[in-house]
Amino acid sequence: YRNRFQFVLVDEYQDTNFAQHLIVKQLAELHHRVCVVGDDAQSIYSFRGANIDNILKFKSTFPQTQIFKLEQNYRSTQNIVNAANSLIKKNKEQIFKEVFSENEEGEKIEVVSAFSDFEEGLIVANKIARMRYEGHTGFSDVAILYRTNAQSRIFEESLRKKNIPYVIYGGLSFYQRKEIKDIISYFRLI
Repeated sequence: YRNRFQFVLVDEYQDTNFAQHLIVKQLAELHHRVCVVGDDAQSIYSFRGANIDNILKFKSTFPQTQIFKLEQNYRSTQNIVNAANSLIKKNKEQIFKEVFSENEEGEKIEVVSAFSDFEEGLIVANKIARMRYEGHTGFSDVAILYRTNAQSRIFEESLRKKNIPYVIYGGLSFYQRKEIKDIISYFRLI
């Protein structure tokens, strides 16, 4: 396969595991034409076996490596970027970069601690209700972003308790899933 693949490109290299790193190393051994894209500050899959050292030590594995740092953030406000930078600077091992944004400064970040996912949902629903009550925003101006569909249930329950209307985009509402409808129907029956 080394002869078959003259170029190797891997995206999200910070989330590769040891076996994937060895495969890349073996495939690129003959031609040394490998390009990886990734961000050591965004490694989130160590629980699945991802090894952050794959990207941190990439230059020692492939000494001719050129690193191109993409430091401008086009999405976030400068306040969000500053907060992220202040946390990332605490990483003992990292590929140093200073991320910046040319967007406006933006609103200050609010950090809230919750002892459980239920409390988190309640805090978010209360914040939305308070913002609407104080006239800062309408319900349709608010979005809740979450990583997995399983998290939707907590927010849905909290929003329902506060009579806050909501729409799920990109998936089904917890209560619209077939298996949940079946269970609820069964309990209504008994």
